Amino acid sequence: MRLRIAIATLLLVSAAAHVSARPAARPAVSPRTACDLLTKSEVAAVQGEAYAKTSLTNTGAKSQCFYELPSFVNSVSLDILRDDAATYWRRNFGEEREENEEAEREGKGKEAGPKVIRGIGREAFWTGNRTGSLYVFNGRAVLRISVGGPGTEAEKIARSKKLAANALRRM
Repeated sequence: MRLRIAIATLLLVSAAAHVSARPAARPAVSPRTACDLLTKSEVAAVQGEAYAKTSLTNTGAKSQCFYELPSFVNSVSLDILRDDAATYWRRNFGEEREENEEAEREGKGKEAGPKVIRGIGREAFWTGNRTGSLYVFNGRAVLRISVGGPGTEAEKIARSKKLAANALRRM
């Protein structure tokens, strides 16, 4: 009888150990926030210094991160809009795309409004001037990035594209 109890106990302990050794079901992965998309070294490579701290604001479908640099003027702002990104893009940039395509067909550049930026995302536009923002649509989300500090509009576009490429890889 004692042998049967010992064997039964051994089997129960063994079964319990087997169940607890099994990996737990994976929790659903929550979408990354805007502050998860850039590293200190990536920001430093583009802006010349790493960020000192980040400030995250999440409002509904939008996540915004302010990457504060020691030289405050060099700070970076990054927003992500995930929900209904295609509608947002069409509403804000659909007409711009058509006007830019028409200007290209006619062999003249479009002088006002957002500029088409090639080589990043599915589509991208630069708005504003040297203090502007790069908007990138990747099919699932819209990313907006703005870099501070000195530089021409072309230099800021190039720096924004580098940071946007890093952020898009993590989305």
